[in-house]
Order: sequence, then structure tokens, then C-alpha cells
Amino acid sequence: MPVEIVTANATDRAAIRQAVAGSHWVFHLASDFDAGSAFRTGEGLEKYNEADLHLTEGLLLASQEASVRRLVYASSVSVYSLNAASPIAESAPLDPVSDYGRSKLAAEGRVRAYQQQGLPTVILRPCIIYGPRDRHFLPAAMRLAQLPLLPLIDGGRNLIDLVYAGDGAELMWKATQSDAAVGKVYNAASGAPRPLRELLGDYRQLTGRAPRTCAMSAGAFERFARLTHRYWGRYAPGLESLLSPVGVSYMGRDVYYDVSRARSDLDYAPQVNFKQGVALTLAYVGNRAAA
Repeated sequence: MPVEIVTANATDRAAIRQAVAGSHWVFHLASDFDAGSAFRTGEGLEKYNEADLHLTEGLLLASQEASVRRLVYASSVSVYSLNAASPIAESAPLDPVSDYGRSKLAAEGRVRAYQQQGLPTVILRPCIIYGPRDRHFLPAAMRLAQLPLLPLIDGGRNLIDLVYAGDGAELMWKATQSDAAVGKVYNAASGAPRPLRELLGDYRQLTGRAPRTCAMSAGAFERFARLTHRYWGRYAPGLESLLSPVGVSYMGRDVYYDVSRARSDLDYAPQVNFKQGVALTLAYVGNRAAA
């Protein structure tokens, strides 16, 4: 399939129109993001406005003018309240604590406004995505795996949700092919949350290495976080934000997402579990290194 690459900044409306012209479907995945964006506070919305507001507005306008069949916007589960109870459904309270989450929620508002004007749109809210070409989560996690010891709240018994990139991409495509999806919001998650300690065990089985873990209470972990925040920033850039108050709250409870709406409307059925996904990712990294 031939691919045309258009390079432009988020405010270049002419270039955006050129990119969208003649398209049936538009997938908006761009964002200013790293592994810790969802856990940081006080950054200011300016950091995220270019991709999450200016580019979104430009793509919506260009898509409306080009009469595209569907625009799919990749938002984030960061728009949900930190206190939302798992499994978190699309109807859960929206009260983001990070500026990244707030910018995503503001962009969702623009998508809904264009939907009301007649542009067919779908909003997806991905959880942690990993897989080949992942530049954020898995690289940081692999650096973390080199540590000799990793303290975990309650030994890592908390359930977390990660989705393989290929499954997320399949959901995006399905969102363009069903009229039932128009105007709706869908969680893009695995539907099969796992305890953090089991995910580390899978990684150890695949690579032969992973840090030893020790269990800590939430209070002890908070004190540990304050003392070692800079150390984590040095050895696992991005993941040091997990030691922020928001990150500690996330690490100390179950956080996973309800995908029943996507299953019902779009026949969404994730195919790749965490162990398979990490194996595919490691194989990709190995092939790249050997090339």
C-alpha cells in the first residue's frame, strides 16, 4: 500500500487539508506523550495544546470539509477520575488529575462538537499500550528490569490493564466499519487485567531477568518514593512519575477497564496476551538490532 508522508506543524491548516483530502477515514493518534505523562501534575496545558487541541481542531475542520466517512480520535483513560472504581466503564466520572488528561478531555469536547455538526466521529480511550515500535512504556520497563530490587505496594497484587498495539489498532479499524460506533466512546483495553507481580513473572520467564521484588505498605512506599524519585528518573526515565502522589495511588489499587461496549458493538476480541505481546516485541527489537 503506497504511503504519502506530509510533514507540517499542528497549526498549518493548509498542510492538514492536503493530508486529509481524498481520505475516507482519519485516525488521530498524535499527542505530546511519554511514559509518565498521565501521572504528572502542574505542567500546564501549554505543553499539550499543540497536539491535543490545535491539531485536533485542524483535523476536525479538514475532515468536515473533505466529508470523510469517519474520524477516530485516540483520547486516553487519563480522562477518568483517579477514584473511579474498576472495572472503569466509559460512563465513569471524568475528572483528570494530570494536564495531559485535561488536554485530552478538552479535545474530546471538540470532537463531540463536530459530531453534533454532522461529522461522523468515534472516541477511543486507550490504556497502557505496548508492542513493537513502542517508544515509551516498554523501553522504560526494560530499564526498570535491570534494577536489583523493586519494592511494590502489597507485593504487586494490584490488577493493571495493558493492551497490545495490534489489538488497539484492530479496534480503531473496527470503529470505522460499524455505524453503531458513530458518536460513541470506547475503552481500548485488554479486557483481561493481571496482577503486576504476574506480569513481572512473565517478563522473567521470557528474558531470564527481572528485579527481585519486596512488598511494602502504601505508607512505606510513599516514603520510599520521596527518597528515590531522582534515582528512578536516572535509570528509568518517564517511570519516575510513578513515584508521584498520583502514581503511588495508581500503584496501590486495581485499575482496569470495561470493554463490554466494544465487545457488543464492534465484536472486539483482543488476541494477544501480555506474555505473547512482550515476546513479539522482544523479537522485533532483536531483529532491528541484527539488521
